[in-house]
Amino acid sequence: MKRRTFLGVGAATAGAALVHGSPLSAAAGTSGSTALTGLSGPQALAASNVFVAPAVPRLVVPNAQPGEKITVTVTAPGGDRIWSGTARGASSGATTVVVPVGPGYYDVDYSTQSGTSTDSFCVLSKLAGVVPGLGVNTHFGFGPDPWDPNVLAPMVAAAGIAIVRDTQEWWGAESAKGTYDFTLYTTYHDVLVGNGLTDLPVLSFNNANYDGGATPYTDAGRSGFAQYAVELVRQNPKVAAVEVFNEFNIPTFGARGNSPANCQPDYYFLLLKATVTELRKHYPHLRYVAPATAGVPLDWMKVVFDSGGLDYIDGVSIHPYNYPASPDSLAQQIRSVATLIESYGVQRDIWISELGWPAGTAHLAVDTRSQAAYAVQGAAAAYAAGVTNFFWYDFMNDGTNPAETEQNFGMVKMVSGGASRPKPAYVSYANLARQISGAARGTTPTGLKQDSPVDAVSRVVIPNGAATTWMLWADSPTPFAVEAARSATFTDTYGDASRVEGADGLVSLTLGKEPVYLSATGALAVASTVRHQLTAKDTKRGENLTATWVFDNSTGKRRASATLVSGRQVVASVSVPAGGKQSTEVSFGPATTVGRRTVHASVTESSAVVGKLVADYEVAEPLSLAVQHVLKDGTDQLRIRVSNDSSAAQTASTIAWTVGSAKDSASNVSIAAGAVDERFISLTGVSGGTSYDVTTRLSDGTPLNATGKVVIVAAADLHHAARKTIEINGVNQLAGTTPTGSSNEGNVVVTGYNGPQDLSFDLWVTHDADKLYLTVAVTDDVLHATAGGDQVWQNDSLQFSVSSGTPGEAQSWNEIGASLVGSDVDTWRWSGPATGPLPAGDAAIVRSGTTTTYTTGVAWTDLGIDPTGTLISVSMLVNDNDGQGRKGYIEWGSGIGNGKDSALFKAFVLDA
Repeated sequence: MKRRTFLGVGAATAGAALVHGSPLSAAAGTSGSTALTGLSGPQALAASNVFVAPAVPRLVVPNAQPGEKITVTVTAPGGDRIWSGTARGASSGATTVVVPVGPGYYDVDYSTQSGTSTDSFCVLSKLAGVVPGLGVNTHFGFGPDPWDPNVLAPMVAAAGIAIVRDTQEWWGAESAKGTYDFTLYTTYHDVLVGNGLTDLPVLSFNNANYDGGATPYTDAGRSGFAQYAVELVRQNPKVAAVEVFNEFNIPTFGARGNSPANCQPDYYFLLLKATVTELRKHYPHLRYVAPATAGVPLDWMKVVFDSGGLDYIDGVSIHPYNYPASPDSLAQQIRSVATLIESYGVQRDIWISELGWPAGTAHLAVDTRSQAAYAVQGAAAAYAAGVTNFFWYDFMNDGTNPAETEQNFGMVKMVSGGASRPKPAYVSYANLARQISGAARGTTPTGLKQDSPVDAVSRVVIPNGAATTWMLWADSPTPFAVEAARSATFTDTYGDASRVEGADGLVSLTLGKEPVYLSATGALAVASTVRHQLTAKDTKRGENLTATWVFDNSTGKRRASATLVSGRQVVASVSVPAGGKQSTEVSFGPATTVGRRTVHASVTESSAVVGKLVADYEVAEPLSLAVQHVLKDGTDQLRIRVSNDSSAAQTASTIAWTVGSAKDSASNVSIAAGAVDERFISLTGVSGGTSYDVTTRLSDGTPLNATGKVVIVAAADLHHAARKTIEINGVNQLAGTTPTGSSNEGNVVVTGYNGPQDLSFDLWVTHDADKLYLTVAVTDDVLHATAGGDQVWQNDSLQFSVSSGTPGEAQSWNEIGASLVGSDVDTWRWSGPATGPLPAGDAAIVRSGTTTTYTTGVAWTDLGIDPTGTLISVSMLVNDNDGQGRKGYIEWGSGIGNGKDSALFKAFVLDA
């Protein structure tokens, strides 16, 4: 399903019916993996650079010229060089190179005299079949260009994914009333079957022949929708389950056209009832998945369930998106749904039919390695919390623009020229399939269990017959040790497996965001002592990647010698007496590129690998460039700051700037270690929306570039944030003073709004050198809040956004929410330098009568804003929920509730 960000916002081949606790698969109800039938040959996969062992990768070198020398360099995620070699351009036909590497994800660089090019490929270990309950969303129903099932279905099956969630929408299936054409569906369905896959059809959405093309809201519209559902299932009467609609609770889907349904749960219940009632007449074996909500709107779901919705649902489905934050809150969200279901005295499976993270440069995107990590963190945490079927959204990127959020959810790249390319998430997801394929059933459908054995470490235990596998991760590099009586198998995120032994019974690991797996037939236990640790020190490009290796032999009974190895290179060797501990400074060579650099190292003792360690670096240029629109001496100016963040003096060979048609530059600017070169460019006479381009070149010619636009706001249109420190206690310390703004100036987007006593507010924005403060006094006749974490926008709650500069200048910004849930203040940061809850003490909320007072104070450093520029942009809204789901909101400013757009914020100046 095509989704839209809303933060504060086919058929099965087997006829087996779903039973409670059974994941959907090509042979529903079986455990372990399901054998593939009719999988396309390896040639189809090789065209997309996917190789399944024992196949050895043979890569086609792009644009190779006959006879020219080609240098090939293969690296793993993080930058470790895995293999390099040379080839000669073929005299005719394609030039290929064989790369002898094992399972994993790889980037490959080709260098020739005529230029360079890059590509990616992967090697997957062999898997006997697909994994029941492991799914992915596709858009085959949009048509074969670029969603070509012949290219993509073999990749889905090779990963071990069992289920495809897709559909042919109602509007395309019934162009003339009563006449149906499901050619799109049957075409891609046949390809799925040929690759041993099943699908979950999603019944959706609207049709011009009914209710004026709006979201169905009349009996006639609901009847038409139900008949469309019957006809879709008729294409494959053995289908095991269907999902009834998609994200009815948000306007993108639940408020199409001029429909009074307007996302309301009572209208959804009527549609659900009519559809399932009709389908049951024809297909008694069919199971029903619903309500496929955006987020986890417990109050909205409760209205559906109170109306009898669970009588028409076999699997309760949710879409608990919270990107760009990690999946840390996912288990709690699942438990809240399970508790709600149990309150009705029934059992229902829980499905996550969409969850994903976009990987790109957009405001809410993550990097590709984080996407790969969150894909498997999310799936494993979901299964451990009791989810029976998990679907990643989505399989392929829907475009090629990295700055567009919706185009970059895929785990493979967009098909081009009859082929795709894997992204890291494809390989991490495929590796997860291999890790859980033999999991026994226990307290959860897959037998997985999650806990936190030590602070900051997440563990999912995967039982597999006589063996036990631990899946381990942490939010940041964390030393960890395991007691292992026997040898164990260590597998990284992308499938590279190796044997490890316990030194004095201890296996040492460095855990990070990308999960790793440790498997053994003997017992595993958490150790209290970490024998080997590696701590990285962030550095600048050109400097060495240094780290501290600590060998703790305090529990040892004899002197021990150890060697630290990275790749094939011995980095250091030490010998430590019994009871001793030694720290050794080590170097992994120079940092040649900026960004995240991860060095993987092994520790050996007595020729056995006893530790798998990681040194994780953030490599920056020695100089940094920051450009900001500021007010200086009452005039608009562009401030250019070049900072020397290194330990030695640096020279910027040029600092050049263009603002509109004006250009200037400075040459050979010397900047002492730790110093800043600052210059101001007058913006007098510059019109709103004027572009700027600033480039600083380092002494070696490396450019640092900053581009953007300047939006000039007249002084009369600037709001003023008074310099006033506020105590964060939920008390309005500014009562009696003129508010910065109020709901009288706001936009009301509330269903059934009954005036100021229903919802209204005043707000005050103040600041000091350390923090930005918001005080909001809300009048609300009913206070209702049950959702926590990233779902606080579903409650009566406050949301606000803050960016640097004037509206529309910032390319990223902060979005923050707060809600009084019982007696607890629940906060969340959806975007900004950090995500997740605010630091303790940053928000307080007090309810007195019908007044709810919010006081928040967030540090400028946490906002990532330099207040000395004096210009910021702010927007806020207050959400309303009277106990039957979110009714809507009143916004002051905009750019939060109906799409994210900093150009709609309000402009502020920070008063001295």
